[in-house]
Amino acid sequence: MPRLKPSPQEDRNRIIRAIIVCNQERYALSDESVANYLHMSLATFRKKKAHPVNFDLMDIHALSRYLKFTPVQAASIALGRDITAKEVKDFILM
Repeated sequence: MPRLKPSPQEDRNRIIRAIIVCNQERYALSDESVANYLHMSLATFRKKKAHPVNFDLMDIHALSRYLKFTPVQAASIALGRDITAKEVKDFILM
């Protein structure tokens, strides 16, 4: 049976999860340390990480500071899609 294309919401969730996991790995940060920084329980953080639509804006702002999101990562989260190299180039050359 062919795989179904993920919904737009699932695509956005995957982008956010990928950025969080990537930066946690990059800076060697555990789920516990991120949860403590966000002032939430470990279980709550893991639930929100599994379903990023549940993060509120303040959580995303705190995550961006703690996990040191790049401008491209932050733009990807804000737009809900991957940013292309052409878009980055066009922005730089504006």
